[in-house]
Amino acid sequence: MVTLSKITKNDATDAAKMFLGILAMWTDCFFDEKSGGRLLNISTSDYEGGDVHYDGSSEYLEEYVKNSNLSDSVFVRKIEEIYDFSQTGIESEYEGGYQLEDLMIEFGSFRQMFSNQPILSFKDNGVDMLKCWGIRNHSILDILLAITDAAYARYKLIEGGGINLTLDEIALLAGVGIKTIRNAVSSKGYDRLIVAGRKEDKTVVDSDEAYRWLLTKKGFTGPFLYTEEPPYEAYEALSQFRHHCFVLRKLADLEINELAKKIGWGSNLEQAYSNLETLTITETLELLTPKILLNLAEFYKSKNISTFVIEGSRILASVIAEERAKSLFI
Repeated sequence: MVTLSKITKNDATDAAKMFLGILAMWTDCFFDEKSGGRLLNISTSDYEGGDVHYDGSSEYLEEYVKNSNLSDSVFVRKIEEIYDFSQTGIESEYEGGYQLEDLMIEFGSFRQMFSNQPILSFKDNGVDMLKCWGIRNHSILDILLAITDAAYARYKLIEGGGINLTLDEIALLAGVGIKTIRNAVSSKGYDRLIVAGRKEDKTVVDSDEAYRWLLTKKGFTGPFLYTEEPPYEAYEALSQFRHHCFVLRKLADLEINELAKKIGWGSNLEQAYSNLETLTITETLELLTPKILLNLAEFYKSKNISTFVIEGSRILASVIAEERAKSLFI
């Protein structure tokens, strides 16, 4: 699995150029033995063609790419543009008046074509050119797909509105293996990942729920969408109530100690609230009474006060009761 955070922009550029170099040399098989040289814009007299050196060695391809004008190609420029978004989810101004949505559509075609890892073979022994050379021990196609897949997944988080993410997309954004995500889905703990069902034979998670879960993960690098209060009508898990509290606090631009001072909480109540945000389950959560939650919701001028207080009190009571029951068997 490609660890997205370890891929640099230079890695992305090199992978894109190598990818185009392979495609250019592949055309030798369809047109003539010099067509790749023309596409690479290098001297055709020095170009020996893909029918000679496709033996798994990168020496000739690297030299051709180095002497080419691929840095100016549309594909390389767009990979460089989408790279930053794939890492953070922050939009930029794109060359030529492109919008983020345009790039998502264009790279959607790329992902659809190459996501199944097609084999581009040369000579009778069928050397797979897209997997011959690696960057940070990954094939160039793995690098490019990680970047474009992550960009699309972050785009879905921004769009929201009932859009679903697959477990693979969530794993990519969290920087963890797919096994970790499956464990989170099957977990009965307080930070489980709640699925929305299945789509095209894949387990999917609503974008809002995926975002809620991702926010607590160290490997998640954005986007951080603290623009409005989460529209919860009920909480299926303590982690959702915690998320509601967390986002409201971020919107108010307050640290926990600053919040405690503004509301007038003592140290015990401050610790109880801190335990909630870290999902540390102790009986101190009892201090977060319905009256305390009401005061907190009113302080934030919450638009969902009844949900926050009633559902919050219900989920806290359930969690505390469960912990007490478990203690009987320790």
